Amino acid sequence: MLGTGKALLASTVIWTALSGASFAGTVEGSATYRERIAVPPDATLFVELQDVSLADAPAVTLAAQRYVVSGVPAQFKLTFDDALIQDRHRYVVRASISQGQKLLFTTDTAYPVLTDGAGNSADLVLVQAQTQVQGTAMLENTQWTAAVLNGAPIETEKHPEISFAQDGAFAGTGGCNRFSGQAEISGNRIEFPDNMAATLMACPPPLDEVERQFLKALQSVTTFAVQGDALALLDATGEPVIKLVRKQ
Repeated sequence: MLGTGKALLASTVIWTALSGASFAGTVEGSATYRERIAVPPDATLFVELQDVSLADAPAVTLAAQRYVVSGVPAQFKLTFDDALIQDRHRYVVRASISQGQKLLFTTDTAYPVLTDGAGNSADLVLVQAQTQVQGTAMLENTQWTAAVLNGAPIETEKHPEISFAQDGAFAGTGGCNRFSGQAEISGNRIEFPDNMAATLMACPPPLDEVERQFLKALQSVTTFAVQGDALALLDATGEPVIKLVRKQ
């Protein structure tokens, strides 16, 4: 009987320990780029797993790893605490290749993983950083009119507009009130300030709702993409929240 009691006690201790333990999950995949350029011998690949559930807050990094990379495609594997993952949250993987402090390649979109039907693997395609610098210059001295907002065409008589000057300075109208400020732009990344200057004139419906959604959407923007006369402002998940056309 004593032996049986000890066995039961040992089983209870093991079960208690296991029930309180957190289990490690993994996200793995590859990173590559399309250019036929050799990877410098001292280049490193940096990969991050991020929680991007809150559109109006910075992404939260759950796991990150740096690798010495001698060629592409380069394989990666991130380990994270399973207890941090929630079914209703959104998770993405981003990566960059650097040589010392010089950024060579980076993802220009977010790759979803883990939830919303996504798996635990991702094959990343990075773009050359120099190309993104050219994209940043495309915003300077340009004017744009919003055509699509949060996935729906804008159907009001007046559309929100925004123009960019030098060094991230911008100004525009939500269709009723004017606003201006200084955006932080680096490569294809852009962040609009919370405290932009704006007039406070009352707007008639439905223009008031369009303006409210437009200004709110600007706060969720993290990256941009320019293609011809089209500009897309994207959120942390890589989804375009505002689509604009160049104002002639």
